[in-house]
Parts: sequence; structure tokens; C-alpha cells
Amino acid sequence: MKRRTFIQQLAATGMILPVTLGFPRLRAFAQAPPGSEFMKLAEVNSDVITVIIRLAGGNDGLNTVVPYTNAEYYKLRTDGSLFIKDTEALKLKGNSTMGLHPSLAGLQTLYDEEKVSIIQNVGYPNQNFSHFRSTDIWLSGTDADVFDNSGWYAKFLEELYPDYPDVLPSDPFAIELGTFLSSTLIGKKNNMGIAIGNLNYVPEQPDDQGVPKTHVGTEEAYVREVIKQTNIFTTRIIEAGSKQTKNMVTYPTNNPLSSGLSGIARIIAGGLKTQMYIVNVGGYDTHSNQLTQQANLHKQFAEAVLAFQRDLEAFRLDKRVCMMTISEFGRRAISNGSGTDHGSAAPLFVIGSGVNGGFIGSNPNLNALQGPGNIPMEHDFRQVYASLLGQWYGAGEQQYVPSALPRSFQQLPIFKKLSTSVSE
Repeated sequence: MKRRTFIQQLAATGMILPVTLGFPRLRAFAQAPPGSEFMKLAEVNSDVITVIIRLAGGNDGLNTVVPYTNAEYYKLRTDGSLFIKDTEALKLKGNSTMGLHPSLAGLQTLYDEEKVSIIQNVGYPNQNFSHFRSTDIWLSGTDADVFDNSGWYAKFLEELYPDYPDVLPSDPFAIELGTFLSSTLIGKKNNMGIAIGNLNYVPEQPDDQGVPKTHVGTEEAYVREVIKQTNIFTTRIIEAGSKQTKNMVTYPTNNPLSSGLSGIARIIAGGLKTQMYIVNVGGYDTHSNQLTQQANLHKQFAEAVLAFQRDLEAFRLDKRVCMMTISEFGRRAISNGSGTDHGSAAPLFVIGSGVNGGFIGSNPNLNALQGPGNIPMEHDFRQVYASLLGQWYGAGEQQYVPSALPRSFQQLPIFKKLSTSVSE
């Protein structure tokens, strides 16, 4: 068995370690510190942080960012009255044609403060409408006809830190909230992040007794090594969580996204230097009962995001942290009666004090639908990734092409200024 395969199968079993942060427990795969001179030199902007909120299932973009002045929108969704009324759409400052779903009031507040960038019609060429395959494409950053189990951000980190995992930073590169580590953080050679699960098993520190010189013994030795080295990251996360045990604002209750974001805010405020967090929110596969289901999801999303932003502002961390939404695809412009089926392009949000607020791109072209009702793509999702890496993290193109992204992609004016870690 290859070590990569072994790591992935081991991840599925859950190496669980205690973290008292208000969200579940943690597992990690790593080797030992301390830092090297190369890693210090290779750092890009080590001061900024991204929180990716994955809306799993394929979020319906038209009922998220609503073209409430477009008669074609209402015509296409007459069946089941699957539309947001023009009187209900939340109006946005400076835009007279597009509004937000009425449950996104918290997002409207941040938009009006110029803290939300809405990138219109995001997708990729030759859209694949399978949840699994399209998710793989988004998480890997590859073209639709390329199969790669490695993630775009993990590949970026591997290019940036080639001496990993022989040498580790004191804090994990990335943390994902969920029961497994998604491919975003799985590199070609190593896992470049740690996952948070909800199991209760806590492995004891292994002893140093010898292992048999067999294939089984080799893997047993590796497991012992992993458990020992995991404590490096675990200790740092617990230290950060213990240093900042309270949030500055009150988060909504009975809201899983709020629970995750509140924990992230505390460990950032506690000094953890992790630069990427991923939070997964399910339920967006709205083939039926969409009006109710999406309204509930949007309400939880907007309330959690607003609380998180206000928390960051209170901690004076808001200029260092941005949020970004992704979803494997949008949904068709045409109603199926009670929901919408898998579609292509959809809007994407980048949120924070460091973004250029407003719209990037055109309103969805509902008079030029493709196939069975797909909205034409305007922006490749990898343009957003390139903008994040280039503008937010201040990475040069040579640091993410062709490792993280297969080729150069035109960046979008998402962030207020180019980040740099080099002092004047």
C-alpha cells in the first residue's frame, strides 16, 4: 500500500484529539518541527487568513442574488412560483437591478458597508453536473477533463514549502471543520491541513517499543510517528483556544455555522497563525422544497457571517480575515415545480473589510440560456483562486502556476490592495 493511500484510509478512521473550542475534535497528520530558514524565506503574506464556506449541494444563484427587475426571471420560475418577489428582494446600495434573498439581511448589512464582493456567473468550461465530479474539479482547481485527487491550496503549499513535512511550522497550515479532510488540503505527497471531527476516541501517546520488521510493522511505526507528531499542532490549537475563551459578540444559537465560526474567531484571536479554514455547510441540493429549505440555510449563513465579521472587528482582526463561498455548481434558471435542478454558473461571495465591495461582472443573461436552462459562465472559478493567492496572499504567479492552477488566469479586482509580507 502506498503511503498516500494509507494516509487517506487512516484519515477515514479518525485520529481524534481533544480541542475545547466549542466545535468538535481534531486530527492531524504531520511530522516534526522546528522551522527552517527556507520556510521563513518562502512565506508569502503570513498575516492574512481566509475562511472558505462551502455551500455543499449546489446553491441556487438566482434566488440568492435576485434579478428582481428582470421579467424573464419570473417567467422562467412561474411553475411553483419559485421566485423571490420584487417587493421581497433586499435592495443593495448602488444597484437598481439586483437584490438579495430576503433571508440574507445580515449580508445586506455588510454589502452596504462595502464589505461584500459579489462575483457574478462563476463556473468553469464544460460543466460537469455530478455533485462528486464537480466538487472534485472545484477542490482540485483542474480542468473538467483532468482527474486529480490533490487540492489547489495543498498544491500551492507544497510548492511554497518543499521541505514539508520534514520541517513543520509551529501552527498548522490549514484547518477544516468536518468529519474528514477534503481534497482541498490533500497534496500530491502529503496532507497539508488538519480536520476536525466529532468522534470521542482520544489515542494515548504511543510508547517507544520496537515494531516487527514487516510490512505491518512499517505501517505501525508510521502510525506511532503520526500520533506523536500530531501533538505539535494540537498543543498550539489548545493554547490559542485557552488564551481566548470568549467571543466579543453573541452568535446565533442552534446554528452549526455560527458554532464553527465562533471557534475560529477565538483561536485566531488567541494567536494561532493558521492561514486557511474551511467550513462545510450541506443542504443546498434543492431539487424540491427549495423556497423553505434555501430560506432557512440563507438565514443561518447570513446571521453567522455577520456575527463573525462583527467579532473580528471587535478583536481588531477584520482587516486580516476574509471569507469566501464556494459551491460545486449553481442551478438551472428554470423551475421544476418545487425546486431547481443542477445548473452551471452562479454568484460567489468574498466578504471582509479588505475586499472591494460591490459587483464584479454582468447580471445573469437569462435570454441566452444554454442546454436545459443553464446560465452562461462569465468568470472561471480559478480566476477567484488566482485573485486570492495573488492579491490576498501576495503570491507571485510562479508560486501557484502550474502547481495549484494549471495555467495563468486573469485576476479579478476583489481585494483593496496587493498583499505583501516584505517590509518597506
